[in-house]
Amino acid sequence: MQSNQNAPFTVLIVGGGIGGLTLAHFVRKAGWRAQVIEKRPLAEMLSGPGGIFIQLNGLSALRQLDEGRLAEALYAQGGSVLAGGFHREDGSPLYLNDPEFVGRQDLGVCISRADLQQLLYRDLGPEVVFPGSGLAHFEQDEGGVRVQLEDGTVLSGDMLVGADGLWSRVRTILEERARPAAPEYSGYCCWRGLFSVPDRQILPENSSWAEYWGFGLRFGWFHVGGDRYSFYAFKNTEQGGADEGSSLAGLRTLFGDYAAPVPAILDALEGETIYRDDICDRPPIKGPWGKGRATLIGDAAHPVQPNIGQGACQAIEDGFELVQALRAGMTAGQTVAEALRAIEEQRSKRVTRVFKVSRQVGELAQSDTRWGVFARNQLYRLMPNWLGDLQFRWLFDYEAEWRSDKLLPKA
Repeated sequence: MQSNQNAPFTVLIVGGGIGGLTLAHFVRKAGWRAQVIEKRPLAEMLSGPGGIFIQLNGLSALRQLDEGRLAEALYAQGGSVLAGGFHREDGSPLYLNDPEFVGRQDLGVCISRADLQQLLYRDLGPEVVFPGSGLAHFEQDEGGVRVQLEDGTVLSGDMLVGADGLWSRVRTILEERARPAAPEYSGYCCWRGLFSVPDRQILPENSSWAEYWGFGLRFGWFHVGGDRYSFYAFKNTEQGGADEGSSLAGLRTLFGDYAAPVPAILDALEGETIYRDDICDRPPIKGPWGKGRATLIGDAAHPVQPNIGQGACQAIEDGFELVQALRAGMTAGQTVAEALRAIEEQRSKRVTRVFKVSRQVGELAQSDTRWGVFARNQLYRLMPNWLGDLQFRWLFDYEAEWRSDKLLPKA
């Protein structure tokens, strides 16, 4: 296939989630054309369960967009992450954190997934995002990429990015599979949703988030802006079940005797939608993530458990660094494929570390034996709060800088 020499460089993005929409913004900032292919209808794409935490590293990349106005909009609509911490189920503290421990005013922003999706879509619109039909297959050669959608639509571009999550269709095709490979189940499931509390009536004034740990159980909440909050709860259980926590009554059975404000939060969930998911991940790909002019970002390449709040942040970093590497590589005469393999190799070490740390935190937090819980609680109780925060400086100290001369060596 031959690319149109007069057409702008075109990046086809499969997946209209946080990673895909953010990548589209970075592509457009570079002066290129982005086309986002999304299987879900638009209304479903712009919704989502519960809230999400965008930490300082993700915000550093988002601040490169629209002269920082997108990041400002997140803060205006969401809730700043201030002091909070982990507690035993009786409310006694295990680990408290505060932005001042790492010399920051806050640790990021929490926002509902629906609000974030709508903010990201707002400046893209229907000329960039094509909802309602998924990827059927694609082919590529030295001239470009040709994509066919499930409804028969054909799109052509200069490269393809799979930002289509845990069950990535792009990854399945790249791996020459008939269906996606099964992810690895963590051993626990998650419930999540949103609730409203006027004037913080039931919540402590000095915290913007908190998490309570029991025996194979966790319950957490965080502020997502205004009078809205998000809750989440984890339980060790078999995969694919619909156990006693699948309803609000079941959650009350599991967490009703936890310390305040957990019982009051459960009351506030009356009438709200509660979502249940099995928590899964996959070890990051060893070697190249893609082939030729096709690559992967975010959960399509390296899905992680949610224990350190880095799933969306790593997808945002992926998109930012991908566009940076392409700009520098193409300026220096690299082919698209060479630039993609270089950024895949460069990102591999960081996302692998995130994957491992998130698993380790999950294993500790979900301890369900007497001695396991005792050891976990003692570890967090005896560790100085400032030391706990400093352990994650390698995440928060990521600084995004928009430049076109960051040339990576060939992989």
